[in-house]
Amino acid sequence: MKGILGKISSVPVVLGLQVIASVVLVYFILNLNILPFRYVLIIIAVLLVLLGLMALLMRKPKKQPKHAKGSSRVSAAKIISVLLSVVMFVGSAFVARNASALSKVTGDNTTTTAISLVVMKDSSYEKAKDLEDKTIGINPSVNEDNIQTGISKLKKEISYNEEDYDSFADMGDDLYDGKIDAILIDYAYATVIEADHEYFESDTRIIWTYEITEENESTDSDKDVTSNTWTFYISGVDSRGSLNATCRSDVNMILTINPESKQILMTSIPRDYYVTLANAGQKDKLTHSGLFGTDNVVKTVENFMDIDIDYYGRVNFVSVVDIVDALGGIKVYSDKSFTPYTNRSIKISKGWQTMDGEHALAFARERYAYASGDAHRVANQQAVLKAIINKMISPAILKSYTKILDAIEDSFSTTISDDDIKELVKMQLDDGAEWDFQSSTLTGTGKMMTGGYMIPNRKLYYCIPDEDSIKENRGYIEKMLSGEKLDLD
Repeated sequence: MKGILGKISSVPVVLGLQVIASVVLVYFILNLNILPFRYVLIIIAVLLVLLGLMALLMRKPKKQPKHAKGSSRVSAAKIISVLLSVVMFVGSAFVARNASALSKVTGDNTTTTAISLVVMKDSSYEKAKDLEDKTIGINPSVNEDNIQTGISKLKKEISYNEEDYDSFADMGDDLYDGKIDAILIDYAYATVIEADHEYFESDTRIIWTYEITEENESTDSDKDVTSNTWTFYISGVDSRGSLNATCRSDVNMILTINPESKQILMTSIPRDYYVTLANAGQKDKLTHSGLFGTDNVVKTVENFMDIDIDYYGRVNFVSVVDIVDALGGIKVYSDKSFTPYTNRSIKISKGWQTMDGEHALAFARERYAYASGDAHRVANQQAVLKAIINKMISPAILKSYTKILDAIEDSFSTTISDDDIKELVKMQLDDGAEWDFQSSTLTGTGKMMTGGYMIPNRKLYYCIPDEDSIKENRGYIEKMLSGEKLDLD
């Protein structure tokens, strides 16, 4: 036994372990590919110095008594070397995990439709089997292919009586009145029922769901994101299902990014903008285009703005909280004090302040505290995004990198590739440049009217676009794309 332990703890074995740990760590750092090469060279140099130092300390002096000072030094060096190896193996696992997390949120170009079986919250139904031989309301003419797929899957589990509707309003009324026991819907259309039943989400329960994931039309861009100007669309959603589940797009912003001039143009679009939906060819609120997937939102914006969008990202509101907290808070200016309508438990103070995630999200969603309503909310959203980006491009990104990935892993997805994101991070770490932010917002005139595609017979608020504003903002983006530097502020 002593012989085996002696061999394991011998100098060649201990140093060999350190060599392997060093090589493994360098391999995973190179594979992660976010550090400029000079940083990698520094890491390699440090690892070589540590290896050389341990080898030097483990050299046994000639003709030294067994319990002399040199023997204690060798033992201590072996212990330190083993500890360094353990730290490097843990670090390698840490780096590998980060690479995996990044790949999960990038290169995603799918849309998920959730076909859900919904009952009233106070009903006795807990699972689909409880609805055997009961009456289920269905609107088979909307999102027909996916609804039929959901019907087929549900019929394999239970037998039921089907009540067909051509109106979500009537179907919602009958569910509330107890005339039917449940409804089977593409849950994105819950927003239509909410037009007549404001608390539909809290009044009901989902007891069965079948998700259908589909690949969107490819939107790959061949631009070099570190040298070409490119556009990135942000769709902010309050998704009730998986991140890619179809739902309203409540935050809509185009980022035009020039990596050469280090300038970012933030162009916000009101969620209630009355535009032609790409999938339907009829007009409705821009936010409703998200009910047919983020890809449809992007195409809708491309059509009425007459521009090309290179990439898009979809972010759930909860990720804003997690990202800001992972960054240790962000510094934002508020021009007034108020209690947010989305979170009455907190208070936003006037002036510059460091906001945690909950405060930042409430600030970004506030509109009722301002006379200009949605216009001021858009300005707040831009302020929060600017603060997040500024914190992310600072050296703090290195110590917060893992926390940020944890924050976005299940609440953010983007069509941009992980290689492009790595190149952007590497570029920023390499030059450490400050970025100039420019802000602009499309404008329009508020109007209560009927006739929207999704809810045609209900009077709703819409923002009628100002065509001059569209033309002006298109011009700003085109100038950026041609290499010009803007000065709007």
